[in-house]
Amino acid sequence: MLFSKTPKRDYFNPPSTYKPWFRDRQRAAQPRKHRLLILVSFLCFLLGLMISPLSRAESGELILKSEDGEPSPALLHSTDVDLKVNGMIAHVTYSQKFTNNSNKWTHAVYTFPLNENAAINSMEMLIGKRIIRGKIKQKEEAKKAFETAKKAGKKASLTEQQRPNLFTQHVANIAPGEDITVTLQYIQQVAYQNGEFSFHLPTTLTPRYIPGIPTKDLSDTVLVEHAYAGGSETNNANEEHRHSENKSERGSHSRRHITTDNTFISGWALPTNEVSDADKITPFMIDTLPQNNLTNQLSLTATINAGMAINSICSKGHQVQWHSIDDTKYQYRVLLDDTQITMDRDLWLHWRPLNTATPQAAYFAENIDNNHYALVMLTPPQVNPKDLQDFPRDVTFIIDTSGSMGGRPIEDAKAALKLAIERLDTKDRFNIVAFSSNYTKLFSQPTNTQPHNINTALSFISGLRANGGTEMAGALHEALKAEPQENFIKQVVFITDGAVGNEAALFSLIKQELGSARLFTVGIGSAPNSYFMTRAAQFGRGSYVFIHDTNNIQKEMQRLFTKLESPVLSNLSLILPKNMRLNKSVEVFPKRLPDLYAGEPLLINIKVPDFDSIKHIDNVKGSGNNLDNNVVLAGTLTDTNGNILKWQRSVQVQYLTAPSPNNAIDNAVNSPPAHSTQTTGIATAWARKKVAALMDEKALGRNEEDVEKDILKVALPHKLITAYTSFVAIEETKSRPESTNASPQHVKNLMPQGMQMRAISYPQTSAGINQHLVISALSLFLLMLLNMGEARRYLFAQYRIFKEDKGITHNG
Repeated sequence: MLFSKTPKRDYFNPPSTYKPWFRDRQRAAQPRKHRLLILVSFLCFLLGLMISPLSRAESGELILKSEDGEPSPALLHSTDVDLKVNGMIAHVTYSQKFTNNSNKWTHAVYTFPLNENAAINSMEMLIGKRIIRGKIKQKEEAKKAFETAKKAGKKASLTEQQRPNLFTQHVANIAPGEDITVTLQYIQQVAYQNGEFSFHLPTTLTPRYIPGIPTKDLSDTVLVEHAYAGGSETNNANEEHRHSENKSERGSHSRRHITTDNTFISGWALPTNEVSDADKITPFMIDTLPQNNLTNQLSLTATINAGMAINSICSKGHQVQWHSIDDTKYQYRVLLDDTQITMDRDLWLHWRPLNTATPQAAYFAENIDNNHYALVMLTPPQVNPKDLQDFPRDVTFIIDTSGSMGGRPIEDAKAALKLAIERLDTKDRFNIVAFSSNYTKLFSQPTNTQPHNINTALSFISGLRANGGTEMAGALHEALKAEPQENFIKQVVFITDGAVGNEAALFSLIKQELGSARLFTVGIGSAPNSYFMTRAAQFGRGSYVFIHDTNNIQKEMQRLFTKLESPVLSNLSLILPKNMRLNKSVEVFPKRLPDLYAGEPLLINIKVPDFDSIKHIDNVKGSGNNLDNNVVLAGTLTDTNGNILKWQRSVQVQYLTAPSPNNAIDNAVNSPPAHSTQTTGIATAWARKKVAALMDEKALGRNEEDVEKDILKVALPHKLITAYTSFVAIEETKSRPESTNASPQHVKNLMPQGMQMRAISYPQTSAGINQHLVISALSLFLLMLLNMGEARRYLFAQYRIFKEDKGITHNG
């Protein structure tokens, strides 16, 4: 039987002491004190639901009808890149063309990525045949000048840095049907690893997760309609000034977001207590669909002067053609197979010299205003890891399973992790930490590599799915706090797309909790946050690799395995020439030598003030005295028998310059000085490294005002865009009539190839419509809970009446 005793209450025949809401169908119920509150709460809930940002997924883009009736973007954008590589320095001319494809005046806003080492030192604006050169100014001063010009109807452009690898381009007062081109020039150091040179050009970005509590009320902004970071319907914001919000254009269809204070919101996210500039680093995105291929197209021409014979040039993810340039030595032309490519994945160029030309040391120099700048490359000896002492490893793998990894990235990440697990040695220990909004550990502590543990790990990996936020801090803390066993090398391998906005806080966490561990990062996806990946590895005293596509997983992970399984070159020291050591003002970056692995080069940026005195001393010594005229990198290795082996690599300083057709890399060790031509860009590269070092100090807690002052001392003389300086170009004459309004337009970035469009969940706000929505829902729930007994009795009573009526009808 269902009940062991007769129920205490018969809900079909309630006791006479109970007075139900409705006595019978003919008499209305007596009002109760909670019913009005329930009704009000329910109506508030419905109202909040209708206007909640989480219920809206509409586009904020201004759509204009083209002649054939199909919609086309109101603002078209294309990028042209001219790349010239000279030795270890890439000179890039980066031209952005904005076309106003409407009959309205408009302001363009475009947030775009560059490599984290890019040093922008020139900007100009082209209007027809008129060129307006940009000026470097402090950030607030440049912003104020731009806004004043925009309001006055003058054409103007402003280039700002949001992150070392993320910039915003503002262009004011583009006339209907007009083209305006903004050209940036920047310097970027070429990377060199495993005998291969590479140049990285980001073209889009993965939407970044913004942790923290919003500091601005949603009801005070236009972001009430930004429920998605992307979708089949785009979510770009087109906020117009209040005085023009009621105007419409024949033949156009628009969905607008209007601010309450004429403030233009530049991104889909709200500033939070952890990411104060969240709105500036979250540009609007659209999917790479055929109808969106009218915009965000890129063309590239490249000339590579490597200073040595090249064996191959290739691009991962794009098809290229290359050939040597006639009547030149060691110079090569590179072209894309397609005239234009879609900006939905990063562009990488790789070139490998002939085996006989592989460089071991190089010295590039530039003299400016009595200052000597140098870029030095020194490569430790390449040895077989089997010949060196091997220690067991304690490896913790962190894998990102957040929503931004959805689609191909999570599958690539899982494949990479499986390769790493299967590669572990029998003497190693391991663990896996998977994270999204929260983190999960596979084992309570690192465990051995017995077959059943490996199989458990592989099964765990297969079940991972991408969803939720990107809360990295907890996972990093968990992985770094684990204590390794005695005589074990502790390593952390972090597999992620790096799509976060709180990079500085994470760098600080890594620095504080690293201990004896080493952190290695694996960048996943078509457009990972390379700034986070490379700097996290630097703070973690490890290294990094990028997996561009599925076909490269095996190769890139093999590179990582080689580093993980190779002992660190220990007792590193850098010895400068005596003349440099005597100069107390010499500045060298990095200040602290990183960990190096066999065959991994060390790149050093040097500035020597008062260059004339050094040249004088060098000339007095005479050209034959080169004993103390070398930059020397020294260290030790320990072989399998425990013997300590010393090694060193050196390159002779080249103070003087002489005409030469090429700036060739010095491939010989301790060779006589080969005076090369002065390489432009070395000073800019040094300045960029110093700014990066100062920003690292800020991330580790140094007073921001002091950091800003030191950065301004470097950025303004070197004309560099930084977090505190910007380029602004302003045309002198007014072009937009005072009677005509202009509206801001976003140029949207394309979603990275292989990545799924996903909804963006806002964090809880401290006030505004979301708060009212939650309060209404809670009120409704609590009041229903208070009346649950009465509600059940009422429903049973109504059911009884319904059955009785049905019986009467049937009998009748």
